[in-house]
Amino acid sequence: MSNPSQPDLTYFTILDATNLLEYATSHFAAIWIACDRSHIPRSPGYISSFVQRLQWEANTFVFPYTNICMVLNIHPTMPDLFHSIIGRFSRLQTRNTTGEQFFNEFFQYCSPHDPQLRSTRRVVTNYTHDWWKDHFDMLGFALPSLNVNEVMDMAIDHFEQLPLGAMLLPGPVVANRFDGAPLLNQILAVKARVQHLSDSLARMLQEKIKMAAEAASIMSQHEGPMDELEEALLNTLRS
Repeated sequence: MSNPSQPDLTYFTILDATNLLEYATSHFAAIWIACDRSHIPRSPGYISSFVQRLQWEANTFVFPYTNICMVLNIHPTMPDLFHSIIGRFSRLQTRNTTGEQFFNEFFQYCSPHDPQLRSTRRVVTNYTHDWWKDHFDMLGFALPSLNVNEVMDMAIDHFEQLPLGAMLLPGPVVANRFDGAPLLNQILAVKARVQHLSDSLARMLQEKIKMAAEAASIMSQHEGPMDELEEALLNTLRS
């Protein structure tokens, strides 16, 4: 992407889309968990401010990339939580539901605690523009307008913060991309992802083998003293 304000979507692959949508999913999960645990009274002003800010989340981290995916004819998998939220946003935008109804449905039907989602493995310590940690209902609605590059950088930072063993892993760097060939670039992205996973698995197996060898070495070092202790105990019982 040569120009941050006008990104070159030739280099936007299905891997980029998947990472960004997963990042957005973790955002919504973090918001849901933090606000659900909050004891702030849910006044009409609070609900209105919350819906406005959640709309900013959707306009910043969701809709631009779903539109890009449609233009480039790529279809990344959308988690159940994300799918549920987008469906309710669509109802809100078409005025088939009110802001208060949307707020109630968000906390009633969009729970990120589904065991299949394991959203707590997607939530990290620090998010940029984490408005839900502040008294957002008492603050002015001044949230920034972000471009594709800035959001991708934020997504990369998110993946780097994920705990060991998390479901989401930072994607590999895709080299040798071709201008004007989005399908070929998607294939290269998938190939890079498979190679990345293969290398990760190989490293994990090597670490396990090393740990097993170290454990066997320690056991062999203690085998002699244990035999001597066993013999001493047997002699004590015989005497």
